[in-house]
Amino acid sequence: MSLRVAITMGDPAGIGPEIILRTLQRPTPGVSRRVFGSREIFVRTAKRLGLNPKPPGVIWVDTSSSGDEADKVEPGVSGEREGALSVAALEKAMEVVVMGRADALITAPITKASARAAGFPFPGHTEFLAHRCGVADTAMMLAGPQLRVVPLTGHMPLHAVSECLDVGLVRDTLLLTVETLTRDLGVSRPRVALAGLNPHAGEDGMLGTEEQDLLAPGLALAAETLEKQEGRARLVGPLPADGIFVGPETWDAVVCCYHDQAMIPIKILHRDDAVNHTLGLPVVRTSPAHGSALDIADKGTARHESMAAAIKMAVEIVRRRQRAG
Repeated sequence: MSLRVAITMGDPAGIGPEIILRTLQRPTPGVSRRVFGSREIFVRTAKRLGLNPKPPGVIWVDTSSSGDEADKVEPGVSGEREGALSVAALEKAMEVVVMGRADALITAPITKASARAAGFPFPGHTEFLAHRCGVADTAMMLAGPQLRVVPLTGHMPLHAVSECLDVGLVRDTLLLTVETLTRDLGVSRPRVALAGLNPHAGEDGMLGTEEQDLLAPGLALAAETLEKQEGRARLVGPLPADGIFVGPETWDAVVCCYHDQAMIPIKILHRDDAVNHTLGLPVVRTSPAHGSALDIADKGTARHESMAAAIKMAVEIVRRRQRAG
């Protein structure tokens, strides 16, 4: 029996339709690919870019309606209409995954402001998926061939990061990271580093006390839990963030305190092929690790490697979980 993946269109005014069409031009052996979104937009995009609008082995699920005015969508111009189209595709695809009619969800990027204008009450995909699955503890892992990072906090002002960090969040995120590395990515004894928040990881409290008060205690609790499971991981930190990515030791994942601390190194190393994998969900979800890129929509220059890698990772995770029972 072939695996079934559900792929969402993302923002129809962004590069989502293009990178999906480019990725789907080649078949994925043993995988049935179902794409959710406006069929009209995919056909128009394929025609403009000279791509096959009917790639082999693809099932199209049109989630637009007559009132969505998909014909008025202009590449690079996103607002309430485009937000509504992207949310409709996401909600329908997630329904199929939750019902067990697809094995994994791969989401093209949405434009958060447009989704919000359309009444989407969540900051992004992750919060929506957590709500839809009824789970509280989630995190996102950005993964490439050389580096994996997991931010403790998400899209928030930098001044709010310290207030949002707590011992339980650090413990739970480290444990989710280890679980994902072992269960989903096949790393037998993960080495996970925790980055400090302050310069020099606080310099023994001289430059900040979050490392002493929050990060180190959270890591200790996670290590204690893992020790009861025969020490199946090595946790180290908090370490100065300015040296954690350059060695001398390499890590299977680095848990970071805030968005840009994680995103800058992953995008330097894996600008075109990083994947966002949501941790803590009962279903498998991946996505390209970039935004809707409205500025290059319809220019034919969008790179699709990240979307291809997201589909590949989702399929590998599903197969690994199936083998494990």
